[in-house]
Amino acid sequence: MGKEKIIVAMSGGVDSAVTAGLLLEQGYDVIGVNIKTWEYEAPSCDTTKKSCCSPEDIRDARDVGLIFNIPFYVIKMEKIFGDKVIDRFISDYQNGMTPNPCVECNTFVKFGALFEKAKALGIDKIATGHYANIHKTDDGHYAIANGVDTKKNQAYYLYGLSQENLKNTIFPLGNMEKTEVREHARRFGLSVAEKAESQEICFIPENDYRSFLKKKNINFTPGFFKLASGAIVGKHSGKEGFTIGQRKGLGVSWKTPLYVVSIEDDGTVILGEEEETTCEEFSVIDINYQGTTPLEEGESLTCKVQIRYRHKPVLCEIQNINGKILVQPKELLQSVTPGQSSIFYPVNGDYLLLGGIIEKGSIKLKTKRFFATESEGVGA
Repeated sequence: MGKEKIIVAMSGGVDSAVTAGLLLEQGYDVIGVNIKTWEYEAPSCDTTKKSCCSPEDIRDARDVGLIFNIPFYVIKMEKIFGDKVIDRFISDYQNGMTPNPCVECNTFVKFGALFEKAKALGIDKIATGHYANIHKTDDGHYAIANGVDTKKNQAYYLYGLSQENLKNTIFPLGNMEKTEVREHARRFGLSVAEKAESQEICFIPENDYRSFLKKKNINFTPGFFKLASGAIVGKHSGKEGFTIGQRKGLGVSWKTPLYVVSIEDDGTVILGEEEETTCEEFSVIDINYQGTTPLEEGESLTCKVQIRYRHKPVLCEIQNINGKILVQPKELLQSVTPGQSSIFYPVNGDYLLLGGIIEKGSIKLKTKRFFATESEGVGA
């Protein structure tokens, strides 16, 4: 029998390059694929600013393919990336939410469209350079588990993977530290061994998402900064430029630091002191279950919740109410942000039970509820 074929998503960075090399050593028939998600030749794209998935990265990925003497292809996926990632990115900011495009890209592009293309070619397995592992529960569910490198653990971005994805995906770096990965890259003689990592969204160079929205001719909604009391403390040029919990860049002078507490549809941005960002409960939608059977209507579960990438999970109680997950944290949570992802772990486990998107309008704050009814008006 021939070697088992596997597609490796190669971004041009050191992680995916080492992934390909390790799988070759393990006896796989490796095929390298770079996913082209963005038209860098477009006039609106500034290619002088470094971002992941750039033309330079495509060249680096190709060079790694040449070193390993493996087939290498660039697959155009601008359409699905635009539909599933960029369009949602834009609409979320328009609706007062903060999107998480890396989650959408993993779910719909890397482990969605790419996985389907692999199957169409008769290739069942794919691999990426994510720092994560795959866990199989006692009742047969597959779930993402944390990578051993706590600084690089990427489980947060992978909750959207299906059971079929998880059964057919390999993460060779899950049990490695970043320093070990670079050592392998040097051993393989790769030019990307010392390549710096990009911390930016691939289509947002220098993390300037406001400029990106303006280039897309998005109309910004100006309005007032207000306190919970209704007092006006300033003006702003567009609610699309803010996110829940933001403190810097508000341009408001006050006796104590102020934070964004709420972003209203009419353009009003509610500000408050730090303690006013504390959350009592919130809801999660667009649920994907991994390491557990879906909760029945009204069923509850004690687990741990993580509300952002660098957030330490805290104990909580969750309940299925009308297909949404109501989350009641047992510890203080600050700046719970609509549009961001929320993932859930067992109380004493490091694998994902489920995950979803924090729902706008569902956040009940510890202090006075800021979202007024139409008849009350903001801050009433």
